[in-house]
Amino acid sequence: MDYAYAADLEKLALLKELATPAALIKAFYLKKAVSMLVKEVSDRSALVERGSKLGWMLIKCADTLCLKYLPEMYVDGYVGFNAYSFGFDEKPYVVLGERLLKVLTEEEMTALIAHELGHIGCGHMLYHTLAEFIVQGVGWSASTIGIPLLETPLRLALLSWRRESEVSADRASLLVAGSVEAVKSLLLKLTTLNKEVSCGDGVLGSLSEVVSSHPLVARRIALLEEYYKSVGYAKARSKISKRNLVRRAFVPICRFCGAKKPPSSLFCSSCGRSCV
Repeated sequence: MDYAYAADLEKLALLKELATPAALIKAFYLKKAVSMLVKEVSDRSALVERGSKLGWMLIKCADTLCLKYLPEMYVDGYVGFNAYSFGFDEKPYVVLGERLLKVLTEEEMTALIAHELGHIGCGHMLYHTLAEFIVQGVGWSASTIGIPLLETPLRLALLSWRRESEVSADRASLLVAGSVEAVKSLLLKLTTLNKEVSCGDGVLGSLSEVVSSHPLVARRIALLEEYYKSVGYAKARSKISKRNLVRRAFVPICRFCGAKKPPSSLFCSSCGRSCV
């Protein structure tokens, strides 16, 4: 993915080489846990219909980020001002806290959905889901769902990667929203709503990040602004724009005069204008 953060890719590669292989994590234990969570979420939450406003936002974000699979999305009244994604690359899920619908602007909600889809687009789902179960607990203990307890070094490596993966997801959010201010507003609003207390700079601030699943918000914003000014962001945005232009050219209706045209024709036979 064009928006993947280098440190995310490096630490993810390292994780795959550590003692617990992906094949073991993805086997019975994690599948069982995911199945239990899907049932719990679907029983208590509302499935977002694709024809709804939220559904169209989901489709727009997924299309912009070129996802291979459109996730199922739920609105859950039990997760407060939070959102998360889980599952596997070929079968992902996104859950939005119901309370977010009342406090986020449409621009911020788009940025939030794009953030969660960024995890899916970067192929984070396997280890991201494992991290969710470890950090959040999702209502069960490790022994209940059968996931073997991980040794401390591997747990820390997983959380370290998880923090870097959030930077990649923030970049995806920026690419879809097209506005640094929208993503910054989202991050600051969620931080305030969830009453996260930042320890600031210095040793204490660094230690708080080591044991956290997310980077400090000040670092996320700094990295977001750095990416926005980078050549990488400009190239990624250019690719999105070009893809949209090509797609419009291959629709069977001229975008200027509305006349029908062969999908393979780049020019309208009625008005003669280029549809690229």
